Amino acid sequence: MNIDEVKRTIRRGSEAAAQAKSTLEQAGLETASSLRLVQLTVHDSQNDDVEHALKILGTMDGEITRALRRIDAAVEHADAYLNALG
Repeated sequence: MNIDEVKRTIRRGSEAAAQAKSTLEQAGLETASSLRLVQLTVHDSQNDDVEHALKILGTMDGEITRALRRIDAAVEHADAYLNALG
């Protein structure tokens, strides 16, 4: 693999990361919307399964935020590597 092929591969990876980021952001919006609807639907429930499900949905925002930061960092590192390659 020559240097131009390496650069193309890195750029394709960055493009894929941008698409993944967009998809993940949309999933985050839908998760937040779902959480609000679930909270309205089951409010005052004492069911253990309901409480467990709410807890899981509540943690999704943090997981998505961390994944988005990882994607951003990966793209930054890829860009830095491309710059170093010239």
